[in-house]
Amino acid sequence: KMFLKMFQVEPRVPVRLLLDTSASMLTHGGAKWEYSRKLAGALCYVGLVRLDTIEVQGFAGRLTERVHSGGGRHRFSGVMDGLCSLQAGGATDYLRVVREFIGAYPQRGLVIVISDFLDDQSCEKALQYLTDFGHELMLLQIWADEDRTPPWIGELELRDAETGAGMKLDFDEEARGRYTRSFDEYCASLQTVALRSGGRYAGIATSQSLESVIFGDLIRARGIA
Repeated sequence: KMFLKMFQVEPRVPVRLLLDTSASMLTHGGAKWEYSRKLAGALCYVGLVRLDTIEVQGFAGRLTERVHSGGGRHRFSGVMDGLCSLQAGGATDYLRVVREFIGAYPQRGLVIVISDFLDDQSCEKALQYLTDFGHELMLLQIWADEDRTPPWIGELELRDAETGAGMKLDFDEEARGRYTRSFDEYCASLQTVALRSGGRYAGIATSQSLESVIFGDLIRARGIA
């Protein structure tokens, strides 16, 4: 019963899943990328069980490949083949992607976004556009533990995975604490964007098991009931 009521939306409301395929998802050995594809697969399976159709589309600088998920659970292997064929790379441009999405999908529905939400141009404004056009958001923010609490100390040279821009800094325990607080504040701002229009948000670390996310985080975020 829990799985059969996953998407708390009216019958026949379109469910579309946007999967971040940008280069930042490949950091930390690709843990975020592999985890995100598995999570997308799990959500598609839930939809197939209840015979919902879910359009899965990759995005980075623009919308990329589309994976169709529908027709019952016997179609799940095809969905996983499609997800496995997606390739990650390139820089994120949320504003361009959202504009393209609104043009391609004028019918309002539930939009699930699986991403680390790392975008130099600030993705909050772009996500707000989706809600302004009547879409309901489920934001699933994926991060590696190193994203929130960097384990390094000393003089560091950091390089942006998407743009290649670099910077040097001295990193100590105090700086680590400030960084983690800033990270948490950013997560809270994403949650505000989702909740403002009655949507949902969950922050998910790759160290969590998928089972704990499906049966824990998404239930608390009202993604599953």
